[in-house]
Amino acid sequence: MKYAFIIGTSVFISEQPTVSYADADQRIEFLKVLSPYSHHDSRADHLLAVDANVNSTDDEVIGITNNQPQVGTNIMIKSDDKRIGFYRDANHHPILEVHQLDESDVAGLSSHIVNEIAAQQPGAVFHIKGDFRVGGHRILIENEKYFVDGDDYANGVTSSHQGVVLVPYGVLI
Repeated sequence: MKYAFIIGTSVFISEQPTVSYADADQRIEFLKVLSPYSHHDSRADHLLAVDANVNSTDDEVIGITNNQPQVGTNIMIKSDDKRIGFYRDANHHPILEVHQLDESDVAGLSSHIVNEIAAQQPGAVFHIKGDFRVGGHRILIENEKYFVDGDDYANGVTSSHQGVVLVPYGVLI
């Protein structure tokens, strides 16, 4: 199964349901989709489930295992069947949010993203947002903005066999 991850105005197609950050010294997997939302008439719905390991912008460790914060993690979780978000409190932007998009959501995106998704036909499409740190590097994703350590990236289409890997200079294939 292929997965599409929309980060800012970029779309990343991957055979693995993971997003990592890599620099010259290390590669850190910070998001793994354990199971996408699915609806089957003969079975119960399966909710979107993720593992995540990031730091807040003030370097608090945020550990999530199967949608649940690890003991000692001081965050709020907002979720429904196809979305899960981790917040400092109800009035803040998300530290990290994963939203699985359906066909009508995808149709409203930029044409380059819609065209790539139509061509690649991933089994699930995820929109990622947040403001967090991984390996000491700040990643900020808000709607159409995508920054790594203050450098912005836009309008990319990347395919990867080993999961999405974000790097200080864009994306590693």
